[in-house]
Amino acid sequence: MRKFIHDDSSKNISDHWQTCQENKIPFITIKRINKSYFQVFYDITNTKADLDIVSDEIKSIYLSYTKFFLIPYYEFDSYLNQKYFFSMLVKEGHEIFFAEKLFDFLLNEL
Repeated sequence: MRKFIHDDSSKNISDHWQTCQENKIPFITIKRINKSYFQVFYDITNTKADLDIVSDEIKSIYLSYTKFFLIPYYEFDSYLNQKYFFSMLVKEGHEIFFAEKLFDFLLNEL
């Protein structure tokens, strides 16, 4: 089972989305934002999870991540205003590990 997909082509994303929908598992993509950061996006709207609770938990974990890795506030502040915290900025080199652990965490929450 693929835990995430790099944002490389719409066909691959569409296929991955379909697989996640059918299996009621988290949908996660990784997309390069610039030379230093990637965006990790997840969607669990196809599950019975309480989006408010899970979103708040992920946001709390993410804020700890940004503090620990000294990510400047101005780099990620625009992500904090989402209704549901589904997208986040991660440092280059962290994106794969972060996406894998996010998948595992979300799967556990479902």
